[in-house]
Amino acid sequence: MIFYLMIPWFLLLLVVFQHTVLGAVFFHSIAVEISLVLVIYAGLRMEVVRGSILVPLLGLMMDCITGAGSGSYALVYVTVFLLVYMLSLHIYAESTLFLIVLTLCCGLLEGLLLLLLHRLLNGTNVFFDLVRFFLPQLLLVSMFSPFLFKMFHGIGWLRDGYVRSIERP
Repeated sequence: MIFYLMIPWFLLLLVVFQHTVLGAVFFHSIAVEISLVLVIYAGLRMEVVRGSILVPLLGLMMDCITGAGSGSYALVYVTVFLLVYMLSLHIYAESTLFLIVLTLCCGLLEGLLLLLLHRLLNGTNVFFDLVRFFLPQLLLVSMFSPFLFKMFHGIGWLRDGYVRSIERP
């Protein structure tokens, strides 16, 4: 029950922290997407019901903060969550290198889907920013993802009731 009470406030703090504090640290040139790592964490570690509540809510908060097209982050985050959840049923994801590579692949998928949605909804071409902004931020987030996974695992109400263990039995 505490999960359902805490999650909206936690997600709001996470999104605001991600865009204000981390944006100021990197002079608003690179956006560090902790929210993407949380979506991947939910896909790997949470049961599907909790993840299905967390991910669209996080996507809608990202849509509100960034001013993206209505529901674009929510749609992309749900897609990434479902793909990672389906993958997690078949693998045992504990390696640091695997988490980095998975975050990199999911970040590429997220970025390409967002660019494609931006192109379809707004009719503008923003693919030229891919190398200059998107890839450096993706590499940075991928390198921090194992640390963020440990941090999310340390939040008790976030991991209570998850179905797949993070430690080997």
